[in-house]
Amino acid sequence: MRTASMTRLTLLSIAILVVTACDGSASRPGSAAIPSAPAAGRAGPSSPAGPPRAGGGALDVWLLAGRAGETGLHLVLASTGESAMDLPAGSPRSGSNWDHVMTATADGDATVVRDSVIEPGLLEPGLEGPQVRIDGHWRLPTIGLDPIPAGRSLDGSTVVLVEGGYDPGQARSRFAVVEHGFSNDVSTDPGAPLRLARIVDLPGAFEYDTLSPDGRILYLVEHLDASAGGRYQVRAVDVATGVLRDGVIVDKTNVEESMAGSPIAQLRRPDGVVLTLYRGPDHPFVHALNAKEAWAVCIDLPRGAHDAGVGEHDAGLDWGLTSDTFVTSVYAVNASLGLAVEIDPAGLTVRRSAEIPATATGPAAGSIVLAKFGHGEFGPIGRRVVAAPDGTALFAAGANGVTVIRTKDLSVVRTDLAGSTVDGLGITPDGATLFALLRGSGQIVAVDARTGRRLGTVPGAGYDRLVAVAPA
Repeated sequence: MRTASMTRLTLLSIAILVVTACDGSASRPGSAAIPSAPAAGRAGPSSPAGPPRAGGGALDVWLLAGRAGETGLHLVLASTGESAMDLPAGSPRSGSNWDHVMTATADGDATVVRDSVIEPGLLEPGLEGPQVRIDGHWRLPTIGLDPIPAGRSLDGSTVVLVEGGYDPGQARSRFAVVEHGFSNDVSTDPGAPLRLARIVDLPGAFEYDTLSPDGRILYLVEHLDASAGGRYQVRAVDVATGVLRDGVIVDKTNVEESMAGSPIAQLRRPDGVVLTLYRGPDHPFVHALNAKEAWAVCIDLPRGAHDAGVGEHDAGLDWGLTSDTFVTSVYAVNASLGLAVEIDPAGLTVRRSAEIPATATGPAAGSIVLAKFGHGEFGPIGRRVVAAPDGTALFAAGANGVTVIRTKDLSVVRTDLAGSTVDGLGITPDGATLFALLRGSGQIVAVDARTGRRLGTVPGAGYDRLVAVAPA
């Protein structure tokens, strides 16, 4: 069994996967070109699962995953299923190698907020780092269906916590703003002391949306009625004073438009633009917020023929949002509805869209669970949709397997793992191996990303989050 004495290289390799996928600064990875496809919608070749071998090639990688009923994460060697290290659930610092993770832990009638240091070799990883104790019960916020905590600014200086569970009918909303700092100065140094800067207390039902990159502006969604997916508006709070700004953040291309819907996924660009995919009453849309300059536009997405659901399966929730490695395209894909959309991240407009064979199969299928790195990076890494590192393909989890889509023309190459509902995806940095988290069994299956051939199953079961894939 591997132990915590392994070097920081393991966590650094995870960081490489995050950073290259999020900030566009990496050199182009090796090609993982998709071969000529079988007929659209047909499963690619497969082989019997069978147990993987230790040190077994494609399975000799690290997976960062969580199990049902557990709040923390495990660093697991895919070939053996052995856990080398446990990490606390929290929001990792943007661009970090998971060596600093912000956590919020109940402590009697208070909450301990800690910027935990995650360093192999520590007897208790995550129990070191600056911390502050806040009266009351607070938690890190989440966005839409994503269980991984958010709330942290891109520069790492500021984190926002919410009080209790969100209720759209609540009369008041409170947010705790915690900062790194020396004396009266806010700091981006993760080792700087943490302090409670202020409590933002507002009348009405407000929900966390995002922070500006420097943490100086807090954006909140103000719910105007208590119905699910009801009307809302985006408001801004000046963090220095805790005062709600006058006016509303409106779509600058249509200032009279009323917004309504419920969030599904969010993707943050390193330039401060935050893309949130909403399920609207008439069609899905992406709310693109420039968090630096406090303006927004709405990007309408097509509505699928079965957007209201197929049997008990609500296929309208199966949207995923991702970007290519170099942030030249953003993709919104719903494999269950058979829809793929490419968005221009500079112009914030739809470049093209395509109908693809839908994978929704009816009441036996379950909804997809978003699984990804914490916010602070440009987009999720292991999730409902992932991009090949070389940008040639998308892998979209649906109610009946994984749809492989060629980015060149948004055509379907094949369907992998047909018959299985997939809850999360992760791909190795070289684009060679795709890992899929299966619903129900909680097993993680490895697939050859180029051919669709099933390579094996990670020993163990009960996983409900697949957060990262990194070389061993």
